[in-house]
Amino acid sequence: MTGAQRGEAAHGQGGEVTRIVIAEDHRVVADGIATMLSFEPDMEVVAIAESGEEAFDVVLREQPDVALVDINLLGRDGLTVIREIAEQELPTRTVAVTMYTDDETVSRAVAAGVSGFLPKNVRREELVDAVRAVAVGKGFLHPDVTRPFLDRVGPLTRQAGIEPLSRREQQVLEELARGGSSRQIAAALGLGEETVKTHLTRLYGKLQAQDRVQAVVTAMRHGLVR
Repeated sequence: MTGAQRGEAAHGQGGEVTRIVIAEDHRVVADGIATMLSFEPDMEVVAIAESGEEAFDVVLREQPDVALVDINLLGRDGLTVIREIAEQELPTRTVAVTMYTDDETVSRAVAAGVSGFLPKNVRREELVDAVRAVAVGKGFLHPDVTRPFLDRVGPLTRQAGIEPLSRREQQVLEELARGGSSRQIAAALGLGEETVKTHLTRLYGKLQAQDRVQAVVTAMRHGLVR
């Protein structure tokens, strides 16, 4: 039974258990995160990985709902692991966990495909909120990093004159904001992947965005998505 099948079995039994992998090269930190999550009956840490290579292999094997990934992993760095997980089209959503909360690091993490971003000094309640949000398909940026991030992209978005979006473009945008890849958006909306890519090209043009990060932030600032 694969990790995804085990998760479905738990849900089928009414457990609604969120399966979590922690990728952190400092074992004390990893154990601390696992301990904080152990108090939640709807969460289960299924594995801890201490290097980038091990993290990717563990996620591939376990296919957890959420992977908490330290950006500065030994060997393969965390952003590379996050990007590779996204490219595999796994059911796993990733949360970057790091001591670096500057806007450049946040932007690189979002571009790699994270669904959430947390500083390492996060409180237990914030960690739990982030895991729960990401597990159901929402994004989560910790308040400490949101303002600097928006300050960087703000000058770009304030200049944008947004053309009206079609109903289908709005749907694609909302799926994009949830972290969906082109293939995942296509599956969610019942479209072909090439059709989704065409919609994305039009969206980027209307939002005057060069990539996913700018598109989503512009849309958020203009109230097109939440």
